Parts: sequence; structure tokens; C-alpha cells
Amino acid sequence: MITTIKDQWYETFFSGLNCELWERAVTPEWTKQEADFVISVLNVEPGATLLDIPCGFGRHTVELAKRGFSLTGIDISAEFLQTLRERINTEQLPIQVIHGNILTTTINDSFDGAYCLGNSFGYVDYDGMDMFVEKVANALKTGARFVINSGVVAESILVNFPKTNRYVLGDLTMDIHNEYVVGESYMATELTYTKPDRSEVHHFKHYVYTLSEIKRLLARHGLQTIAVYKSIEKLPYQLGDQQMYLVSEKS
Repeated sequence: MITTIKDQWYETFFSGLNCELWERAVTPEWTKQEADFVISVLNVEPGATLLDIPCGFGRHTVELAKRGFSLTGIDISAEFLQTLRERINTEQLPIQVIHGNILTTTINDSFDGAYCLGNSFGYVDYDGMDMFVEKVANALKTGARFVINSGVVAESILVNFPKTNRYVLGDLTMDIHNEYVVGESYMATELTYTKPDRSEVHHFKHYVYTLSEIKRLLARHGLQTIAVYKSIEKLPYQLGDQQMYLVSEKS
């Protein structure tokens, strides 16, 4: 059993082979397509200020900055942010990087749009997510939009719950073992990374919210849901779809 995972798992999770795999996993072409989608649904033009929270190693941050947007990225992983800062310095990009916990970091600026992509929504329990949404909402200008992408909403993950899976990227393999903790409504996951020279085991928990719970949480802080898609092609989200892209707007 792997259900005893500390609430602050994310403070140390994003390091080592875990970071290496995620930097390998997504193609530049997919990042460009997602950036196209973000620009479209946020309804923003070059020069707009955007918040990437959490930003990871900055694949969206960098792509959008190259297109003329002013980015602020917040993340807790020093390893990810080192990679991002190196790209910023090399390519002279208009990106502000903040190293910190997305629940407690002070955000002083006001933004034209924000996004939370790649299953990051749900790292903590309801009280923590309430704090997170409030923080993002307060950082947005009136009429600005917030995009959330996740494959771990209840309507996606629970229909065909994936107990195990395996991904192979070159010489790096990730074996996944998932359990669902019914009483607390979270997925507990053990990841085993293997390379020819070493292996690592990482654990995380991801709280599972229904779509309606997310919509109510957003509305609580003045963010009204205006669209829910299953893909960046803007097709309607339905039960069992693997991904959800929710677009909300600050009233």
C-alpha cells in the first residue's frame, strides 16, 4: 500500500529523474499547439501579461514569451527553475521567475490572463485549492481569463481508473502504480524511474474533484466558467474524456 503520502509531497517531488522525464516527455510541436490554444482562449494579444502557475521548467512560459507576451512563472522546484533561468538568460526572454509555494507566494502584479496546465490543479485538499484559486483570482484584472487543464478530474480518471501504466522515453522508463483512497478522494501514486545507471522511486497524491466542484470553487472567487473542452481543438468535454480544459473569466 502507498496511501501514506504526506500532504506536502510536492515540496520535494520535482527533482532528479522525475524532472528529466517530464523535460523529455513533451515535443516542441505539442507545446506550440498548446500555446496557440492558450492565446486563443485567453483572448490576449502580444504585450499582455500572463501568469503561469505552476510553471515547471517553463515550456509554455518560454514559448509565449517568444511570441511577445510578458510572463511571470511561479514554481516550487529549484531544479525546474534552474533550467528555466538558463533559457531566460541565454535567449534574453521577458520572464519573471518566482521560486515559491503557489499557495503562499505573494503575487503583487495584476495579469491579463493566467493558466494552470498539465494536471497541476489538485495537488492539495479543498482548503488548499480554495486558497490557490483565491490567489489567482486576486491577481487577475477584471475580464481576464484563467485556463485549467487536467486529466485527473473525476469524470476523466474514475471512469477507467488506471491502476498501472508504463512509459518509455529512450533509456528512461517510468512505471506507474496508482491507488484510489475513497474516503479522502485522492489518487496515491508510486512512480519508479529506471535508467541503465540508476533508479528512483517518487510518490505523490492528487485530489480528485468533479467538474462541478471545480466550477463552484472558481465561482466562489468571481471566476465564471465560460467553456469546458476535451482538447485544444475546443471539442466539448464529456464523461470519460482523458483531458479537461476549463476556461473561466473574472467578473
